[in-house]
Amino acid sequence: MLTPLCAFGHVATTAELTDAGWTRTQRESALRQGARRVRKGTFACTHLEEADRFAVDCGGRLDCISVLRAEGIWAGFHRGLHLRMNRGDRHAMARVRAAKRRATLHWDHRRFPAESRTRVSVQDALIAAMRCLPPDDVVAAIESAVHLRRITASQAFAVMEAAPRRLQRQMSEVDTGFRAQSGYETHVRLRLRRRGHRVEPQYLVPGVGHLDNLVDGVVAVETDGSQHRDSLPDDHRRDLGTEAAGIRVLRIDPDLVDRRWDEVLDVIERMVRDAQRAQASPTDTDSVRKRPWRRK
Repeated sequence: MLTPLCAFGHVATTAELTDAGWTRTQRESALRQGARRVRKGTFACTHLEEADRFAVDCGGRLDCISVLRAEGIWAGFHRGLHLRMNRGDRHAMARVRAAKRRATLHWDHRRFPAESRTRVSVQDALIAAMRCLPPDDVVAAIESAVHLRRITASQAFAVMEAAPRRLQRQMSEVDTGFRAQSGYETHVRLRLRRRGHRVEPQYLVPGVGHLDNLVDGVVAVETDGSQHRDSLPDDHRRDLGTEAAGIRVLRIDPDLVDRRWDEVLDVIERMVRDAQRAQASPTDTDSVRKRPWRRK
């Protein structure tokens, strides 16, 4: 439900409303139409999501992993609320404790303007996440943000330039084509390349479509998420077409990437060796064709 405060980004102070020509009567009317007084001098819409409402109640904005999750961007498996507070706010901790909810606080050092009154920009959230996420999850988050069109490629490059020195190696591993369609695809690519394999993300097979990751030109590693469970017939058709093109297919559940990677890696490398050996050795038909003919 829209409220009069929606035009102000869902949050506004008394001074902002007064500057916009609102009278005290109009402010009281807004409260009856779906707004609430957060604290003295600050009003917010009642339809804000719970996390955004908590941020406003604490006098801050959602930040870091919380923004990434709210935008659908990869953020690994890390939970908890992250808030950006104004530097020098002496009452910030007291408001968080009063809300009786745990939160990780980041102090104001915004580099990029935010469109939301309740969240920092996705770029700032990604930079903050560099302190809270493992390095590979940071790479996956940057690629995910571009893939989902939450930021542009040029904005992603600006984020990468702002990375601390300890993450410079990982920033060089970001696929600047931003082709990965999930964080799991990114993790698989990074791990296989570090093992010395040649990995092509989203490789196009004519008549079949794009493969998640093509390893050494001979094995396709498809990382199936929950969205694939209703598309098994289509997956089987794709696998048949991929095998017909001379590429072996391995489908793995995302849970295996996290919990049983050593086993997955062993299978991938064995499949690669077998496929390369098959390509290098002639087929039985070729052997018969090349055998010299002898008169009996």
